[in-house]
Amino acid sequence: MKLRSCLFIFILVFFAIEAEAQKEASNWYFGDQAGLSFNSGTPTPLLNGELQTVEGSTSISDRNGNLLLYTDGSTVYNRSHDVMRNGENLKGHVSSTQSAIVVPRPGNPNRYFIFTVDKPDYYLSPEDPLEGVNYSEVDMTLSNGRGAVIEGRKNIHLVTYNPSDPLENEFKNSEKISAVIGGDCISYWVVTQFGNKFYSFRISSAGVETSPVVSVISNNFPPVINEIGVNITAGGYLKISPDGKKIAAAYSNTALQNSGMNGTKKNGKVFLYDFDDVTGKVSNEELILENSYPYGVEFSPESSKLYVTANNYNENDVLDNSELYQFNLESGNTANTRTVIHSFRNVAGALQLAIDGKIYRAGYPTDDGGYLHHNFLSIIHEPENAGNNVDYSHNSIDVSPNDVKLGLPPFVQSLFNNSFEAEDFCLGEPTRFTPSGNNYDTVEWDFGDGNFSSEETPSHTYDAPGSYTVSLTKFINNLPQDPVCKEITIIGIPEAAQDYVLTQCDARDGIPDDGLTDFNLQLARNYLTGNNNNLRVLFYETERDAMLDNLNREGLDDLYRNTSPNQELVAKVTGFDDECTSLTKIQLATSEGVVLDAGTARGCDIGNGEAEFNLTNIEESIRANLNLDENVNLTFHRDEDDAVLGANPLPDIYNSEAGIIYVKAYKEDVCYGYGSLDLEIVTFPDIQQNNILELCSSQFPLLLGKNLGLNNPEDFSFEWSTGETTTTIEINEPGNYNLNLINNSFGCGRTINFSVQEVGAAEISDIQVDNNGAVSNVTIVTTPDSSNLTFSLDNINGPYQSNPQFRNVPGGKHTVYVQVENGCGIIEQEFTVFGFPNFFTPNNDGYNDSWKPYDIDNNEFTIRNIHIFDRYGKVLKQLSPDGAGWDGNFNGRPMPSDDYWFSIYFEDGTEIKGHFTLKR
Repeated sequence: MKLRSCLFIFILVFFAIEAEAQKEASNWYFGDQAGLSFNSGTPTPLLNGELQTVEGSTSISDRNGNLLLYTDGSTVYNRSHDVMRNGENLKGHVSSTQSAIVVPRPGNPNRYFIFTVDKPDYYLSPEDPLEGVNYSEVDMTLSNGRGAVIEGRKNIHLVTYNPSDPLENEFKNSEKISAVIGGDCISYWVVTQFGNKFYSFRISSAGVETSPVVSVISNNFPPVINEIGVNITAGGYLKISPDGKKIAAAYSNTALQNSGMNGTKKNGKVFLYDFDDVTGKVSNEELILENSYPYGVEFSPESSKLYVTANNYNENDVLDNSELYQFNLESGNTANTRTVIHSFRNVAGALQLAIDGKIYRAGYPTDDGGYLHHNFLSIIHEPENAGNNVDYSHNSIDVSPNDVKLGLPPFVQSLFNNSFEAEDFCLGEPTRFTPSGNNYDTVEWDFGDGNFSSEETPSHTYDAPGSYTVSLTKFINNLPQDPVCKEITIIGIPEAAQDYVLTQCDARDGIPDDGLTDFNLQLARNYLTGNNNNLRVLFYETERDAMLDNLNREGLDDLYRNTSPNQELVAKVTGFDDECTSLTKIQLATSEGVVLDAGTARGCDIGNGEAEFNLTNIEESIRANLNLDENVNLTFHRDEDDAVLGANPLPDIYNSEAGIIYVKAYKEDVCYGYGSLDLEIVTFPDIQQNNILELCSSQFPLLLGKNLGLNNPEDFSFEWSTGETTTTIEINEPGNYNLNLINNSFGCGRTINFSVQEVGAAEISDIQVDNNGAVSNVTIVTTPDSSNLTFSLDNINGPYQSNPQFRNVPGGKHTVYVQVENGCGIIEQEFTVFGFPNFFTPNNDGYNDSWKPYDIDNNEFTIRNIHIFDRYGKVLKQLSPDGAGWDGNFNGRPMPSDDYWFSIYFEDGTEIKGHFTLKR
């Protein structure tokens, strides 16, 4: 095969994008396909969203404002607005107030946790179980930088309830969740609430700590579930202040009443708490609003004000209006600072702080069908201003043609704490730092790498890539204020590899050898990045296009058809956060591909109409059958187009039904040819894979493997865990034995497990006699339990019964026989039944006035005397067998209600002991 080649000039350019603050929260998706972008500084409608949610949603962008993902808590969408790989069936719900929130994984720039909150009751979907709070992990380096929910890291359950409380165990959660960076600046807190407890989960570089910090709040919450199965305290938002010091919760309803009754929408409350961002503890509850139906809560950027939306209903639960309140958190009595900012017939919707320092309000008018179609958000322009100085614009942001509902996306609240800004994060370039505000005299910076500065706006160059915690301490009158900190990541981008020719077979468009075909550009990725999974590659037709795309959003589609033979493209290597990049050129060349007759591959049936195919072994077989060069490598694909483009290769172990898959061959990373491969299923003998054998000690040695039912055992290889390779093995002791049974023709097989257990003889640990006059009920207690035992009374030959209890047993001597069902032997034990009352009541009413043993018609049991004792062993009475019995007195004084003991002595020298109760 001859490769086309050309001479091209290599261009390498390093450049950095200036970072703007807090852009992780720059793209919002909410409501009925509505959205906003804050990247330009002015909120601009987004028309490409896929969500249709009444309440819950969330999103996350990289620090330059490039969208990464968004979700309604059930389905995750990537930056291309396609369903993210493995991003379906998360356990949130669109009717949950805060159905989801995204939190970065510290120290892992491309990893994110999606926390989801399910609906809190069965009202909307009675058939679905309540799933509570769960989390899933996303890796943004997967799917060519579009991200994927990691396999095995999806819907991991978090316990936010008391598992021993049946109601809490069933309902599991409220609709509330919020997040903030920890006081250490390198971890996060995710906080949720249920009943009278807050649950704070710490998120570190190691992941989610699933044992929460639990805070019991002091308010006397009613039972959380009412009689029609609704979690009444669930509705309403939960927010932590941007500085991590306060937490506010709106409870739309707090009265345990039937929701069909009037007046149930006038008992909601809003509480304010202290939050410790070091320990995760919630404390110091303060009631700031009641007798209302609150929903949204939000703090101002400087955490000095709190805003609340609340509905006002009349006595018939019909909406009168909703109000927007402000509370001054710097006052000694927050509740008394309540100020009405606006009143209107919009329902009380969500409040959400944005990166422009303004607070946005959702909700829709109840008049004229506004709940169906409403296209406007409202704005609090300067939320730090007090009371009447607040500039509020009602219904002023138009997101047409899409609709606003109740919810807005929550974010990690510390994103809005503008303590200081950092810019430029490329290794080798100075990173610049700027403090916010002017409320300080001097400053001191700690750059997290052992270097410090007292300059007001310093620049610092880091020596190595990685994550660093930068802290700023402001001084006022020479007194240091509480330090503020952020984690930054310094990115090292290696020089892009040079002189790469991406070669594709020119064989599918009907015009062979014209130099034009379809290319999968991402096949060049590993070479250009040195197999670094933390880097991605974008492609452009010209260097100018690459340079102008400073936000890295306008690259070519990965599937590209060249426009001329040997066309050159510009490749941009960048991190997934798009900070630092390098440029190089690649050439697109074609070759004449050969057609591969790959033949047929057979796999062993694994059930459900599928077989297991070992594609690594199949590749070696194809290479040998076709005499391919050892430098020719094969990939297998489900779809023919994928094979042509080298996209979506199948795993080495592939489970599939019978059918066709497609093969692509490479030689030294150059396309060699294509083919197809027929898959056939070979039926494997139906063999029980788990065998539990219970044997008596007398049944050893035992021959394992003799009853597998193989018609042609010579067609199989036998690999025992003992190291033997014979068809059967002889064992002399119990244990676990495994057999790998392998089909010699196809190399696949089964693992058969034998659990051999030795059953010892049973032991009778107790015989319990329940006296009932002249006859008794007798229960035989054994070790082990009676699950594989049978019992016979007074006859070794039976009949035997599985029930260890015998009823209506007459007084006298008896023998019980116990045998193990598998015939490991019979044990026996003799016992005596002698009846006596369990209690007596000496109150002279003519019933049970005295105690003595029952008469028994058996000459073997002739009583000589009877002694009665108290619980300390003191003899209280010696009875004659023929007397009237004990009347409950001692020395003429009545004894108290209690248990008493007796000993009965027989003429033959035997003795029986027991106890009874005296009741008064």
